Amino acid sequence: MKVEIEIKNPILRFIIQVEENDKINPSPKYSLSQRDFSFVLPKDLEFEKIHADHLALVSLLVCQPFIGEQITFPKPVSKSFSEAYSNSRRSKIINIDENLQPWEPSKNSRPGLAFSGGADSTAALSLLPPDTVPIFLDRTEKNIRTLYDREAPRRACEKLSEIGYEVKVIDSDLEYVREPIGFPIDVANAAPTILLADHMELDTIAFGTILESTYRIGHKKYLDYPNGSHYKTWGKLFKAAGLPFLQVVAGVSEVGTSLINSKSLIGEFSHSCMRGSWKKPCRNCWKCFRKLLLDSAINGTNLSNEELDELFEIQEAKRYLHEFPIKHENVLIYITSKYNGDHLLMNMLKTRVRGDLMDTTWLEKYYPKMFEVIPEKYQKYVKEKLDQYLEEMSPNEQNMVLNWNMEEMLEDELYQERHQSFKFTTA
Repeated sequence: MKVEIEIKNPILRFIIQVEENDKINPSPKYSLSQRDFSFVLPKDLEFEKIHADHLALVSLLVCQPFIGEQITFPKPVSKSFSEAYSNSRRSKIINIDENLQPWEPSKNSRPGLAFSGGADSTAALSLLPPDTVPIFLDRTEKNIRTLYDREAPRRACEKLSEIGYEVKVIDSDLEYVREPIGFPIDVANAAPTILLADHMELDTIAFGTILESTYRIGHKKYLDYPNGSHYKTWGKLFKAAGLPFLQVVAGVSEVGTSLINSKSLIGEFSHSCMRGSWKKPCRNCWKCFRKLLLDSAINGTNLSNEELDELFEIQEAKRYLHEFPIKHENVLIYITSKYNGDHLLMNMLKTRVRGDLMDTTWLEKYYPKMFEVIPEKYQKYVKEKLDQYLEEMSPNEQNMVLNWNMEEMLEDELYQERHQSFKFTTA
């Protein structure tokens, strides 16, 4: 694969040239579609100052699933970036500049946040210094049918700007490179933040990646994130580009980010539903199902049986609830452990996910090993902020994370029967 760039201020366009052995259809689930992608960048940005390694990292975030045996970047990359890539990938980099110095941030640098407007991203911003730059990747509108509604995150950006944050909203069509539409790599939403790193004097990129995604709590088995493939691959590449990960909520569960937002000054700006408008979630998606129940559990108020009936009729929620295990099952354990009503499906879900048996108070706290993936410069600040919102897990509670394993439950005939019964009842 070969990636070139074209500059027509304020637009930076990446052009993908497919070569022999590239993977147009790397998976039955997705394929390469659009062969170019662009960013509308600030007009005062000096395009020639964007480092070659940053152009390369953005290229990889969009093109990596489709690259075959080799990749030619828009400009020759530094030796250190090349080594970071070659140590984790099989593709060969064609253009390397042995004399190019790796990019380094300025002395007055600060964090950038790949901001989505969601609950986890907003909680992450609450834990970062006030000079952090939230950068929102605003999906370019095209004549393609989609349920995505960008009003809510845009309004969140406006509200943050009004209270003093230096928010940047960058229009991009990178999600159309993949069919179906979406990010080719989970951290591809950081692409505009990378391109603005020199211009905005950034030294790290923060994400709203939570405990469930980093350490796989709520999935089948605990993952040692710092030694996992994601961090060792992408964390290494971001670091080689001078922009190490700042996984500021890596040790905080979805329960914890909801608690942070309930106490934070900016928590009211969060909006997790990607389909609803500002302050009006669609109430017809998996996130709405989970978030509405979680808010109820945190506030200590049961939803009415009529409201629960409506939630359990959500088709997307049914699809996720019929999985075994359910995505983010730990959150459902927490939610149902707080439920004391008489709704049939809520009580069936409670026994199915073990909300009637498990203590989940540890999900209201933070996992201190998260600081292993936070740059030293920001560790003290983040810990002080976290301590304002959540308690640190005790050693015994930390063992709940370390020993998370759902395999025994998944093999238990009782829970298999409960799964089938719940699935049949909600069909």
